[in-house]
Amino acid sequence: MERRRLLNAGAGLGLAAVAATAPAARATPPPTPRGAGGPASASSPAGGAAAHACTGAPVTTYGTASLTAAIVGVTVLGNHAYVVARGQTPTLVGEIDLTTRKLTRTFRLDRGDGGWAATVSGGQVYVGTYPYPDIHRVDPATGTTTRIATVGPAGGFVWCLTTAPDGTVYAGTSPRGEVWEYKPDTGRLRNLGPAFAGEGYVRAIAADDRYVYAGTLPQGYLIAYDRVTGAKRNLTPEPYGGAAALTAHGGRVYGLFGRSLLDLDHDGGTAKVLTIPAGERIADALAVTADGTVYIVGRPTGTVYRRDGDTFTTVAAPATGDEHRALIPLSGNTMLGAVGSGRLWWLDRSTGAAQVVELIDIGLSGPDPVQSIAFQQGGTVHVGGHYSLTTHRPARGTSNRIRIPGEPKQIRVIGGRVYAAMYPSTELLEIDAGRERVRSLGFIDNGQQRPTDMAYRSDDDLLLISSAPPAGGLKGALTLLERSRGRITVYRDVIPDQSVMSVALDDRPGRRIAYLAGDTWGGGSVPPTRTAASIAAFDLRRGTVLWETAPLAGNASLQHIEVLDGVLYGICKRQSGTWFAMDLDTRTVTATGTLPSYGELSVQFGQVYASVFSGDVYRLGPDLTEAQLVLGGLDDGWYNPPQLAWERSTWYAWGVATRDLARLRLDPLCPSGSPSSTSSQYEAVLKGLLAN
Repeated sequence: MERRRLLNAGAGLGLAAVAATAPAARATPPPTPRGAGGPASASSPAGGAAAHACTGAPVTTYGTASLTAAIVGVTVLGNHAYVVARGQTPTLVGEIDLTTRKLTRTFRLDRGDGGWAATVSGGQVYVGTYPYPDIHRVDPATGTTTRIATVGPAGGFVWCLTTAPDGTVYAGTSPRGEVWEYKPDTGRLRNLGPAFAGEGYVRAIAADDRYVYAGTLPQGYLIAYDRVTGAKRNLTPEPYGGAAALTAHGGRVYGLFGRSLLDLDHDGGTAKVLTIPAGERIADALAVTADGTVYIVGRPTGTVYRRDGDTFTTVAAPATGDEHRALIPLSGNTMLGAVGSGRLWWLDRSTGAAQVVELIDIGLSGPDPVQSIAFQQGGTVHVGGHYSLTTHRPARGTSNRIRIPGEPKQIRVIGGRVYAAMYPSTELLEIDAGRERVRSLGFIDNGQQRPTDMAYRSDDDLLLISSAPPAGGLKGALTLLERSRGRITVYRDVIPDQSVMSVALDDRPGRRIAYLAGDTWGGGSVPPTRTAASIAAFDLRRGTVLWETAPLAGNASLQHIEVLDGVLYGICKRQSGTWFAMDLDTRTVTATGTLPSYGELSVQFGQVYASVFSGDVYRLGPDLTEAQLVLGGLDDGWYNPPQLAWERSTWYAWGVATRDLARLRLDPLCPSGSPSSTSSQYEAVLKGLLAN
């Protein structure tokens, strides 16, 4: 087919790929070859690149890239906790005996990647999932699961579930910010409508005899719906920041919004607003015991606090540096905590003593959708997962996993250390993987939440990080980390009213310029103020923007850029898969095209590559008018836009095939495979990504 033809402009050579049988590859543990190579070629591109050799398997896998026990929704029924795994397809629910603290059985729902929401009604467990916003019922007595409703478009989320005193189940959703009602006794489903205009998320929910309460995001309103009439009213005329948790108890409603604990009656009266303790960015879990005592958990410290009047008293910190999914009072003085990285803890509230169980140790784990990847000279490959960094040494057949606080959206290896930019904290980490030492270098902060890209300028020992704001914000940032000095400088709103999605360095001698790629959608859930995403040239000497241009009208979001020989290559998220080449001197677009999806770009031996969602790698340049497939059929193993970690002196890069670590032959003279087909599950994931 046309996309499998080779036009190697850098070498001025053309070669058709021919399939051949692949010999077994060598590694310990035994790697798994996938696909077939083409014939050997003696041709070599200009510029002193590695010789071409089309023999052997184009893809060799080395087992699971990243193992995870990360969890989202949690609830308790009787003497068992029901825990929903994150990133397992189809959605995995684990049942854990609260006495023995063992995994007793698992349930597979019929679709989904996980479920943030769980509740109990009438002896049944209800789970709300994503990227299909479904409500499922799990019957522990029979071991069966049933999908009972879909409450939004593909790509949506059920973020929260609660049960009213009469057993009615309520759900909060995105992207339409709606509240739904389900009556288990009759099977009736009712949409109560959006909570608040412009708020795309109902992130927390609670119910009492009369009302169901919805906490919104990004602004953070508390809305009360009359459970009979469906009429609603705003209990918070002034927003307090995005909602994290709600509960109703004893005629009062308690909510965590931003850095505040709200305490008010069901009409919004006699309200108190308490600021959470200093040192905590937010509080992400909330519980009220039978005697009316309020407990919260702070992030990032993981400290459990008890409310005493208008102050907070420290109880314990069973799991530091993590996100909490649930805080559930059990019998007596025991409190159960559920931690996002995959831990449960049991806390004695009277003594502060706690015991922690790692879910990965009791069998509730699986392959993680990969966050990031980096190659270290000597053959080491580092893979970022949810709350983890896994260091692989394929030649030795060893892997080692260490815990880190959050999701490493980008990692780079510099001087034998791994540098990671973390979501959602924006913390910058320096990791000595061999010694399992993690050091914080500080936080980007400045209204940022999601690191998006990294570049390193060795002449200045300077690490550049681009970032996006949270939902409800438009202003992204460029951050400069002077590695040797440990100094962090943040340039917020460097492209006005746009996230900064990518950063690339000018590769021409003497140019201390970084190029930035924008996204007019910002963090999502807010109307853009601009119609087309920009490229900005940033002077690293002066710390100022030299110029800004929108290369493609009608494309609202750039995803990634790279520079080769004074030409900037870019790929768009909106319109998904649109790519272009732009001459940096004239700022003229010289080529455009369309790929099946979007992803990240990289440069090797004078060639520009795009690794995209759908599991394909294409060559974009130089001097191409049509992208050319180099490798297809890698499937959907990525959580973030797919990346390539190149070996320094070969045509091989490390990446992911399905969810396995894989060494990929990306020689442009040896194309292999066909464009991947996209499953309905993956299409739903992409719709969710494009919705924000």
